[in-house]
Amino acid sequence: MIVEMSNKTHQARLGEGIFLTSDVAEILQLPYSKVRRWMIEMWDSRFADKGSYSFGDTGNRAVNFYTLIEFFTFYQLRLKGVSAQKIQRAHSTISRELGTPYPFATNIRTDGKEIWYEYLDELVNANGKMQMDFKTILNPFLHKIEFGKNNLAELFYPLEKSRNIVVDPKRQFGQPTVNGRNLRIETIKKMYDGGETKKNICLLYDLKPSEVDDALRYYKRAS
Repeated sequence: MIVEMSNKTHQARLGEGIFLTSDVAEILQLPYSKVRRWMIEMWDSRFADKGSYSFGDTGNRAVNFYTLIEFFTFYQLRLKGVSAQKIQRAHSTISRELGTPYPFATNIRTDGKEIWYEYLDELVNANGKMQMDFKTILNPFLHKIEFGKNNLAELFYPLEKSRNIVVDPKRQFGQPTVNGRNLRIETIKKMYDGGETKKNICLLYDLKPSEVDDALRYYKRAS
């Protein structure tokens, strides 16, 4: 469901998850300082014509799942060479046309120069002119994201080439879980660190060995 635009500061809502700055940094494998800077400079400033995206105490700000996905999209666009100015214009244009404060949580595409988004089953160039552009472009680069029927992000898979671990805002407030389960992978890590074998963890929670391996691999990404 597309979230309606509002003039108020965004608040935590049931089913949208709650992600502290440290959570965003861990899930997306980004430096904490960069996430905090982007939150202040982009989402609570340049993108915030309809209100601040973060909520909570000044020293403990949090965002919802859609803003988490926007952080990921923003980073991927920058990696592909899209300028910050063009990203800001695209965010404003798509937000206005689709009527959502979370345009980068929709199914957008890029070739490193331009940004497109889907509108009425057509690809629209987000340069502010609203013309259809049918040039050859890359497949959706957000391969870690699962979109709903309305093209809004629903799930995020933090590991490469695996969907065993998922960030689902409807489960455990968005903390990483085993796909299809309410089991937080943090629980698996704590048990393993406490001396439990992988085999015993599999038996206790009826897990596949690959699910336990991926839960532990999630925490090894930065090591």
